[in-house]
Amino acid sequence: MSWSFELKKRNKIAFAFAAIFVIIILANWFVSYTMERVSRNFQSVYQDRLVPSLDISQILERYYQNRMLLEEHVMAEDHSLQTSLQQRIFANTKTIDSLAAKFGNTYLVDKELQELATYKAQFERLVNVQDQILYLSAQGKKAEAKQLYRSEGQEAFQDLLVPLHALIRVQGDVGQELYQSADRSVKMLKVLSYLVIGLAVIVALIVGTLLQTSRKLNNVKPQKYHLN
Repeated sequence: MSWSFELKKRNKIAFAFAAIFVIIILANWFVSYTMERVSRNFQSVYQDRLVPSLDISQILERYYQNRMLLEEHVMAEDHSLQTSLQQRIFANTKTIDSLAAKFGNTYLVDKELQELATYKAQFERLVNVQDQILYLSAQGKKAEAKQLYRSEGQEAFQDLLVPLHALIRVQGDVGQELYQSADRSVKMLKVLSYLVIGLAVIVALIVGTLLQTSRKLNNVKPQKYHLN
């Protein structure tokens, strides 16, 4: 009977150790998975949110530069100055197109895809109006160029700013969501770390109890029986 009881006791202890071991392995796996997820979130915040936001800021800056350069072109009478201004406008427009293409290659949510499509349509419209103004100004038709600059040119410029500002807002919203997701993951990691520490303490207590019990059993001396 005692041998059977000890065997059952050992089986229970072995099962308890195996269960704790499996839990620790799963906890470590989940910690590794969560750390990778947090790393991806922060990487996405940098690559897909921070850098694109800076690119949009550069796009806006160059649009404002073009707006001022276009006004200077309309006011200028010197042909060489007009040529220089036109080259700077074309260079800015080319840079804007490259930055927009770079932005389009990042991870975009549905709202960003919609706003980007709107922006591209407004971009084509603004470039067409801009080219018309430059042509009229270069031909010496300053009055017509000024009128187009103040009417359709101004309207196209304002309409273009709407999707760009919307993209900036979406960038901030998505970045905030990624940050909150990473924060939740970090808090979960803290809970898991406490769980692993608790399991380690339990294992230590079980081992200590087993060692103490083993010493007690070893100290028990077998009794001698005398037969009369």
